[in-house]
Amino acid sequence: MALPSLWFGSISRCCGCYHFCAADSLTLRFARLIAVAVVVIAVPLGFSHQTSAAESKPLGVRIVNLNLLHGAFCAPDTNHCQAPDRVDLLVHQIEQSGCPEVIGLQEIDSTLNKLIKKSREKLCKGSYQLVFPHSGGIDSEQVLTTLPVVSTKVVSLSGRFRTASRVVLKSALGPLVLVVTHQDGDPETATPGGGCKLCKPPCTVGTSLFQCQTDSAVDLAEKVGKKTDLRVLMGDFNVPPTSDRYRSIIAKGWIDSYLEAGNPECNSVSGVGCTSGRDDKSIATLKDPTARESERIDFIFVKPSSSCAVVFDPSGDTNQNKLGTGLFNPLPANGDQNSLVWTSDHTG
Repeated sequence: MALPSLWFGSISRCCGCYHFCAADSLTLRFARLIAVAVVVIAVPLGFSHQTSAAESKPLGVRIVNLNLLHGAFCAPDTNHCQAPDRVDLLVHQIEQSGCPEVIGLQEIDSTLNKLIKKSREKLCKGSYQLVFPHSGGIDSEQVLTTLPVVSTKVVSLSGRFRTASRVVLKSALGPLVLVVTHQDGDPETATPGGGCKLCKPPCTVGTSLFQCQTDSAVDLAEKVGKKTDLRVLMGDFNVPPTSDRYRSIIAKGWIDSYLEAGNPECNSVSGVGCTSGRDDKSIATLKDPTARESERIDFIFVKPSSSCAVVFDPSGDTNQNKLGTGLFNPLPANGDQNSLVWTSDHTG
């Protein structure tokens, strides 16, 4: 059974083809841990190959994305909405999903940072390295990975509170450019005068501050490496698929892995296909198995290389690597972690 509340993904290579898997999850099959899981297969353009049953399973890279909830607005006597228990639940979910090679997290404050660093020592037998040092704020991105790190870069986004964090990794598919970000939502109530006046490229004068956040994250993902590199942009964008900011990403050739895999759009009534909406201030909500999400604002976008097209593994996990393309753990856990059933107000 899929584990709760994360984006994740995996990528793999097989006899002349690339296979990438994801879960707001990815498997080139590609996945996302927060709320969605995705699996992608990248196939060299102009190449056709039939894989026999006798051939070994393709190598892969699995990616998870999750807004973990800093808990800063939870009641003081709840310890950041039981942060230690939530991290323990996340550790359990990661191990149950086969220890994905890449895990991207948002809303990491000093409390979560300490808990993650301590848990990392035993998580999946200590196989993960923590890529980004904590900024000291309440809303940083972090990446846990088992892959070799080539380079890293963190940029401040317009408004001076949000960031986008990039890591280039060595993967079975070659260089993997990964950007994790947490951005502000619309409407832009905090932008008196409207838009950028002194924004740096890629933003232009008159661009809204929040659109500038999105443009900068896309630019960070695209302005490194070669055209043959695979690129992933993921995180909590705080806007739905109907927004101009979402559409601007799609217009630049990025693929929404969740939809591309044939999953249904978010139903705000039933909560199916949704990644956010639970109360982020209530520990009672995180213990309520009936608490539903109501919007889809967390995404894993994939940009194929110049030499490969991508195909996504269905949510049923046809390659049996413990991750498919779809919501990651959309169902409540069993409550073993002091009655917690959700790791966060988000679902991958």
